[in-house]
Amino acid sequence: MKKTIFTYAWDVLEEGTENAFARIRDLGANTVALAASYHAGKFLRPRAPKRHVYFPEDGTVYFQPDLSHYGTLQPQPNGLVAERDLFRDWETLNPGLDLTAWTVGLHNTRLGQAHPQFCSRNAFGDPYFYSLCPAFPEVRDYLSALCLDIARHEAVSTITLETPGWLPYSHGYHHEFALVPLNSWAEHLLALCFSEATCNAGRKEGIDMAALQRWVGTRLERFLAEPLAPGEHLASPWLIADLLAEPELVAYHRMRCRVVTDLIQEIREVLPRRIKLRVTLTVQRPSAGCWIEGHDLAALASVADGLDSCAYQSGPTEIFEDSWDVRNRVGDETDLSFVLRPVPPDLSCQTDVVTAVQALRSLNPSGIAFYNYGFLREAQLDWVQDAFATLDGPA
Repeated sequence: MKKTIFTYAWDVLEEGTENAFARIRDLGANTVALAASYHAGKFLRPRAPKRHVYFPEDGTVYFQPDLSHYGTLQPQPNGLVAERDLFRDWETLNPGLDLTAWTVGLHNTRLGQAHPQFCSRNAFGDPYFYSLCPAFPEVRDYLSALCLDIARHEAVSTITLETPGWLPYSHGYHHEFALVPLNSWAEHLLALCFSEATCNAGRKEGIDMAALQRWVGTRLERFLAEPLAPGEHLASPWLIADLLAEPELVAYHRMRCRVVTDLIQEIREVLPRRIKLRVTLTVQRPSAGCWIEGHDLAALASVADGLDSCAYQSGPTEIFEDSWDVRNRVGDETDLSFVLRPVPPDLSCQTDVVTAVQALRSLNPSGIAFYNYGFLREAQLDWVQDAFATLDGPA
């Protein structure tokens, strides 16, 4: 079974490659999921030997890219690559760990701001710079080229692809702010993309995209005009009512799922067979809401080599319930792994972590992973070590 630790280049380099890899091996891991492409952030690192708060460069890659692979959209290497290209030097470093390239795909504000014509756009036509639209051929070419570029590194055995679809409204932009209370119904409407490419894709399937855009825009205008603060308990009934009232909205979501599934299939077809292509399912909670991003669980399972489900729920019981639902939707034969965060409110103690891992074993996972090496305190790393140790014993 794969026992994986997610990590970043800055954590490995600052701690020292030899020390960091030795510590990860001591935890019982046999695989590192190293960020190959990543977005900006402000990251608190409790064990950092130097900077406890770290700001990575936005929308960069952590290897030296071969720009001959790319077209209009081109990656920018992170400044750390000049210090050490871990992907290039992995076999020289000989860390005794398998290498998975953890690849953030279309969540890239740097590229979105440089090329706003390729961004997702809401019903009002406003661009979401943090979310490249997967319906554009140029965006699809970029993501295929990025994965192929990563695959040329001999040490990489697996690419786990995050955000290959449309991002939701509330995710990952600097200083997100509003004085209008939103529930997930309102956020769903705000997240719907009406870029030129998305509208073209919808029209090809017979969807009246102009009418749907007006319908969504009208509902949002009415909502924004009223002093409403709808609770989350209203969101699901309102959303279901919308889907029942507007068949074009259902067709729209099915179209978006096909766009993303086809993109994953295109990437799989250009990669060498030795590379396993996995998809990180969603940032939605619960995971079944991944359709908002254009992710059809069963369809993705049919074209990717495996799926990684982020089991980010509150407590072992909710983690198992969400993971059971994912397994039920993708089928027993799908290569499925689970990613855990051994921190509150997900998992609050060593017993919680071990209990969650033991329960997940009943779902026949291909791997268990923990997020994220640099974010965890020493005590939480000890919990990870105990949990990994249980995977070596009887289920």
